[in-house]
Amino acid sequence: MTTISSRHLAASLATLFAVTTPAMAQPGQEIPIGPGSVVVITPAPVVINGDASGGPGTMLPPTAEPLAPQTQKWSDVSHINGQLVPVGEHSAYLYKVKKTNISTNPISWMFGLFGVSVSHAISDNVAIRGDVNIASFEYQSGYEIGASLPIYFRRVYSGPFIEPGIIARGLRSNESMCDFDCNSESMVGPEVMFGWHWTFDSGLNVAAAIGAARNMKRTTDEFGSSGDEVQPAGYFRVGYAF
Repeated sequence: MTTISSRHLAASLATLFAVTTPAMAQPGQEIPIGPGSVVVITPAPVVINGDASGGPGTMLPPTAEPLAPQTQKWSDVSHINGQLVPVGEHSAYLYKVKKTNISTNPISWMFGLFGVSVSHAISDNVAIRGDVNIASFEYQSGYEIGASLPIYFRRVYSGPFIEPGIIARGLRSNESMCDFDCNSESMVGPEVMFGWHWTFDSGLNVAAAIGAARNMKRTTDEFGSSGDEVQPAGYFRVGYAF
């Protein structure tokens, strides 16, 4: 007769318990079965297409949720660090500032007013600007020069701004029968404008402003004296910033 020692009996019962325990575990539960070993119970298969009477259905193994298919290369998609951004609007999310902007009014060239404006950023919100314009109309010709300090609420060349400055203008008649001062007019004085600036990723930008200027210079012509009056001021420009 074979005698089973108590030590062998205890070892057999421990082995049997370790083998049968995972079968009673719940899905997803971790069961240690020995030093450095873990058993993970995966979710049970999913039954679909079963009928209302409890008839057999189709059993499918559990699967991970599928990822959305990639239909375009990331190099062809407008984004910043994986965050989608509308095309042409990256500059609205970046602190990098384009320093210099050169602009003009292409529409005024069609009417005989030729000019160019140059701006340079001296901080993230302030720029200095100067412009020169030459007028050559049918009955008048002259000039206009200005200097200003656009102050941007958001960032230079982007969004709303207020622009104080100074302007000087002189026009004279082109009629040969008049003297140099005939029907001439000139002004020098301060101006203040409020406007909006749109800048795109390419550096192309559009700015428009409207305000008022005061003529501090008195002139006298055939119509009498004039000066110290408030005049409208403003501009529309298309430019390129770099």
